[in-house]
This record gives sequence, C-alpha cells and structure tokens, in this order.
Amino acid sequence: MSTTDKPRVERRGSLLKKSSNLDRPKVSNVDVEVDDDDGHHMKGSTVWKPKTKLACTYRMGPMRKFLPHVVKSKAQKILDKALTNLTYDHDNCREVADKVSTDIKAFLKEQVFDRYRYVVRVIIGEKKGQAVKVVGRALWDQEKDNFLTVTHENRHLYAVAMMFAVYFE
Repeated sequence: MSTTDKPRVERRGSLLKKSSNLDRPKVSNVDVEVDDDDGHHMKGSTVWKPKTKLACTYRMGPMRKFLPHVVKSKAQKILDKALTNLTYDHDNCREVADKVSTDIKAFLKEQVFDRYRYVVRVIIGEKKGQAVKVVGRALWDQEKDNFLTVTHENRHLYAVAMMFAVYFE
C-alpha cells in the first residue's frame, strides 16, 4: 500500500476527520469472456450493479389468521376417505401417509391464509390394544401460529394427522 492509498487524518480544531479515497464503488466493471450460441468467443467488459431490494411492507401480522375450524372438516374428510377400508400393512401405510399429508398440505395452500407456511405430519399405526401418545414440540408464536389435529380409527389401524400453520414474516 503506497502513501497515496492510505487514508489521511486531518485536524480541524479539536475534531479529527478521517478522509479516504478507498470508498466502495456503487457500480463496478467486470471483465467477462462469453461463448455465444454460434460458437463465437467474445471478450468485453460489463457493468455489475447490486441487486435491487424490494420495499418492506412493515406488516407484523397476517391479514387473515389461520382458523383451524375452517379447515377441520375438509382435513377430516381427506383422512377418512384414504383410510376407511384400509388394513395395516407397513409399506402400504407409509405410501398412504405420504399421499394424505400431500393432499392436506395442498388443500391448506389453497386457502386464503397469507404468509403462512404449513407442516403436515401423518402417523399411521397398527391397532393391537396398546396406548399411544403423540407429542410435538416447536418454537411457537401464540398470537399468529396455530395447529389442528384430526384422527381416524378403524378395527385394524389408527391415524393421527397434525397440521401446523406457522406465520412467516
């Protein structure tokens, strides 16, 4: 670094002022080499500009909150339709659980709850007289986030579908 590149310190009265000739450029030139579609090799210089940022909305909450009672009946119908006459088979139930969770998530996305992200978890198990407890933990904002749980049970299996709606700012 030469003496001309170093920032100068000027003393004016009792204040020190630091001046620099190394300010960051708002726009810079970049050398590029490009092969176009015809096979021609081109050299040149292009101007690089930083990405433009979108203005922030400063909205701290949803326009319409997620309401579990609005989607509960449809989610229950999706679960019941898929599992009504199904017997437990490990491999088949895995595929059914994936399909049910995808269908419920697609239905949730069709609703008009803006800025929400959805997590859908479907658990299917064989019914053999055992007790089952399903628990979930997550970071939660009680004012904006919400959840819904629906269940299905027949002679051969049980199913629990949990839907989490998390507000995304």
